[in-house]
Amino acid sequence: MLPRALLHRDFRIYVIGNFFALNGVWIQRIAIGWLGWDLTGSASFVGLLSFFLMIPTLILGPVLGVVADRADIRRAALGTQLALLAVSVLLALTWFSGGLSPAILALCAVAIGAVTALHHPVRMAMAPRLVPAEAIGAAVPIISINFNLSRFLGPFIAGALIATFGVGAALMVNAAAFAPLLVSLSLIHPREKAGRIAPRGSFLDSFRAGLAHARAVPLIRAGILVTATAALSARGVQEILPVIADGSFGRGASGLGQLTAAAGAGALVSSFGLANRPIRATDGLPRASIYGAVASLLLVGCLGLAPSWWLALAIVAGLGASGTLVGVGIQSAIQIRLDDDMRGRVMSLWTTTAIGATALGALALGALTDAIGLRLTLLLSAGLGLATLALELFSYARALRASASSRSRNRDRSALENGLPPP
Repeated sequence: MLPRALLHRDFRIYVIGNFFALNGVWIQRIAIGWLGWDLTGSASFVGLLSFFLMIPTLILGPVLGVVADRADIRRAALGTQLALLAVSVLLALTWFSGGLSPAILALCAVAIGAVTALHHPVRMAMAPRLVPAEAIGAAVPIISINFNLSRFLGPFIAGALIATFGVGAALMVNAAAFAPLLVSLSLIHPREKAGRIAPRGSFLDSFRAGLAHARAVPLIRAGILVTATAALSARGVQEILPVIADGSFGRGASGLGQLTAAAGAGALVSSFGLANRPIRATDGLPRASIYGAVASLLLVGCLGLAPSWWLALAIVAGLGASGTLVGVGIQSAIQIRLDDDMRGRVMSLWTTTAIGATALGALALGALTDAIGLRLTLLLSAGLGLATLALELFSYARALRASASSRSRNRDRSALENGLPPP
């Protein structure tokens, strides 16, 4: 029997087309990381490339969330995919012409990151509108399964292509993978927005309203902070996997593919678990996400101490699983509490924080690895992350207590005003 979200035609079509595009994205990420390592042999440059892929989201993401809430969402999705296809073709042509240099590779990474910065709030706002509002909680884990299945397959495909035919073949497959999603986007029809539709004010007013809503709701505020803390260390280390695969274990491009696929396999297992037990609107910050954040930080420290390749693979699989518990669990908890008219803005803040923290983590971990070594870098990152997470969870618990106390006082006041005894 199909999961409830997949009973809806447009959502099915989108998931199928997006599967091919996501595999292309992972092939591209592996190819870019490998090219960076192959051209320079520098851990710092590999981290810098990851930073360039993500920094546009950190800078532009919150603003582009307003664009996603105002735009024709299907046309915006088509536009971003066509732009990503154009940059991918340009990168492949540059490689085949023999003109690819570290500087050009970095410019391509920035261009891909800039287009992706708009694509993130667009996809966050569009996918929930391909199912009825009551099915959103079931749709988010399906999107995660799709993402993580490609995260598992894509790196294997990329590693095999690079090892057998060279990196040019991987770049060509990456470009071709956009076609099915472009066809899918031409066939679907997102539903009209549900929930409260605020009067359209100025661009700045809309931006401020999104910030105010995220700040005013304790779950959203805490979810963004916990996601950032886990991403800074646990997601950041997954952006310098070329350094671990080849620099620490001498496994080359195929080893990089195996590590990335291990992370995808772990994430896929977690995604299926979340799909079978979707987050409910009555849940607070999901306990699974809190446990996942703690586990991911502990695993970063364990990776720094891993003595063998097979143990490193197992740890990276654990990082994928725990990271998905954080990301998908918190994303679902936030999504089901949002009206469609606010979805692009608030989810762009969440995405910006997650990707920005990952970018900063990759940059810092790469630089620190060159300076003090991988083992000490990962142990230091894990310790600082755990301390920060403890402070955030304490603050969230205090905010919940304050909110409960405020509601109780309001009930008492209302009862007294109506001549009733306090409840």
